[in-house]
Amino acid sequence: MNGKPAIQRNVKWEGDILFVLLLSLTLALGVFLRFYRLAHGSYGNQYYAATVQSMLTSWHNFFFASFEPLGSVTVDKPPLGFWVQAVFAYFLGFSGFALALPQALSGVFSILTVFSLVRRPFGNWAGLAAALALAVFPVVVSTERNNTIDGQLIFVLLLAAWMFLKSVYTGKARYLYIGGFLVGLGFNIKMLQALLPLPGFCAVYFFIAPQSWWKRLQHLIGMGVVLVVVSLSWALVVDLTPPDMRPYVGSSTNNSVLELITGHNGIARLIRREPVNRDGKVPSAPVPPVQSLPQQSGLAPQPPSPQSGTAPQPPSPQSGIAPQLPPPQSGIAPQLPPPQSASMPPLGRGGGPLDEVGEPGVLRLFRAPLFYEGGWLIALVLPGMFLILTQIGWKPLRRDQLASVILWAGWFFPSAIYMSFTSGIMHAYYLVMLGAPVAALTGMTLWAMAGLCEKHSWAGWVLNAILVLCVVILQIYHLRTYAVYVFAVGVVALFLYLLGVILLFPPSRSFAAMFPKIGLGALLCAMLVAPGLWSLLTAFNPSPEDNLPRSGPMARGQAQDRPLPLAQQSTDPLLQFLLANAPIDGYLVATLNAKEAAPLMLITHRAVLTFGGFSGGDNVVDVTKLEELVKTGRLKYVLWRVAGDQKAEIGSWLSRECRVVELVGWRMENPPPLPAGPGSQPGAPPQKPILYECVP
Repeated sequence: MNGKPAIQRNVKWEGDILFVLLLSLTLALGVFLRFYRLAHGSYGNQYYAATVQSMLTSWHNFFFASFEPLGSVTVDKPPLGFWVQAVFAYFLGFSGFALALPQALSGVFSILTVFSLVRRPFGNWAGLAAALALAVFPVVVSTERNNTIDGQLIFVLLLAAWMFLKSVYTGKARYLYIGGFLVGLGFNIKMLQALLPLPGFCAVYFFIAPQSWWKRLQHLIGMGVVLVVVSLSWALVVDLTPPDMRPYVGSSTNNSVLELITGHNGIARLIRREPVNRDGKVPSAPVPPVQSLPQQSGLAPQPPSPQSGTAPQPPSPQSGIAPQLPPPQSGIAPQLPPPQSASMPPLGRGGGPLDEVGEPGVLRLFRAPLFYEGGWLIALVLPGMFLILTQIGWKPLRRDQLASVILWAGWFFPSAIYMSFTSGIMHAYYLVMLGAPVAALTGMTLWAMAGLCEKHSWAGWVLNAILVLCVVILQIYHLRTYAVYVFAVGVVALFLYLLGVILLFPPSRSFAAMFPKIGLGALLCAMLVAPGLWSLLTAFNPSPEDNLPRSGPMARGQAQDRPLPLAQQSTDPLLQFLLANAPIDGYLVATLNAKEAAPLMLITHRAVLTFGGFSGGDNVVDVTKLEELVKTGRLKYVLWRVAGDQKAEIGSWLSRECRVVELVGWRMENPPPLPAGPGSQPGAPPQKPILYECVP
């Protein structure tokens, strides 16, 4: 009799040691997948990287999130995520690692947060399963290895989820208001994307909180006020600032953040109003990357003209303004994007090529290509939510468990429905919003499967075996086109599946108390073999796509070697000519859009003007403003190419008022006329750029 409690204590102690070991390994795996060769010489998304570089040059640019150092236009996102990146870059030095570090850290903290949120109502092992599922969620891994700010958004939303659940657990409304405040911070990271989980957050409090119905409604209205005030705080400050005292709001139609929220970052994300390219922008003539600039041997720029002055010196810091741009660091020079393939895939209705997002519809998340990003476990959690509800029961009611189901389902369904049916701007990495709810529901489903085996041993065993087998078969089916991986994944996954099924077999559970847990663990690992491999391939990819994060191995036909570092690209004769002749206190050059400007700024740390913001369609600079810049000596050179009907009036003015610069080996005697009709069709060969010199 005295020995029995000791045996139980020993079993519990050994179980605790095993649990702590497995949790530590899960966190170590999550850290490895996010930090292994983080950035590895790349700035990631160059549009965002150039913005942070510009934000470090003055407090004015920092607050408004100016895309370029002289403050002509903002980035097309709110500033909070970039503020965080700028702080890291200020203290660690401007580098790709410093820009990606906030997202990688957010990813690790998100794993711990999901573990804690699932652990309280469903136990340690359910929390561990949820943490492991999030650690190897492919799209989450690829996005959190990049300077795209979604990783920060997910972590802030998870903290908000914690506050909403705590308001239900404790019955204290102050946690509800803190949750609304955190969602407002998320809005200032990625705008309306932060509101996707809000239906679940509000439903938890409305249906589960211990107060009266009227009190719950009052508290939710108060939370909504906090949310709106925090969400629109920066936007209202910007819109109330006179336009001549701030940058133009990038990607807006009327220089307003409120219009940006409802337009480019709102309606345009829901419905397709006009054809868009893979960057979610209206296409004109395709813009080749900077590598298309002449780099043939023997090319040399013309010597500086007498009026150009001496060779330029680095721009002096602005008086009384901090922080200042840190100097480039050796050994971490970023890479320019590789040239686009000559045969681009057709445009899809989702705002990108069909090979990125696929056709909208009910099965969009279950088909390639989005399945590879975040669809691996959806076939488990959809029936899993029904299993969870059957195991919770209604007598006695487990309020904490029911609250978790409502919250995670209320996060999952709005996100999944949007990503399945939107025909607006859509990218594969948007599925990062599914990572946390799918991971949490996976852990909760494992808890329900364990309860099913305990209450209905034979029926539960059969149902669990069928459910997991369907998930594994679906994963192997999607890997069939990757012959190098499918056999190994199939063997390992099926072995783990059979092991789990055997250990869960009803008679075997009498041999050892740990058998059911080991069996369920084996089944979970069987379902995580394929997404885990995909995440490993993401971390090991020697040439990941930086501007639009993608998970998995290197794309077929993609060059294994990255292009030359920016330090070597800076020896390009055209860039050398611009550095030697452009005004010191003005713009290095002007371009149509930010895709051409960002690499030039990252190479030279000089301001580059864009006439049309990110895509070329913004009204940042018109002919009148262009003439003013030329007359005041702030702009001398324009890198132009045939752009269809985009900024046609600027193209006409350049051809009339400016002369074409002829560099040795890079000549364009007669610039082509601007087409009278609509812009060039997507997929047309890029036009060679023309370098114009404009003098008063």
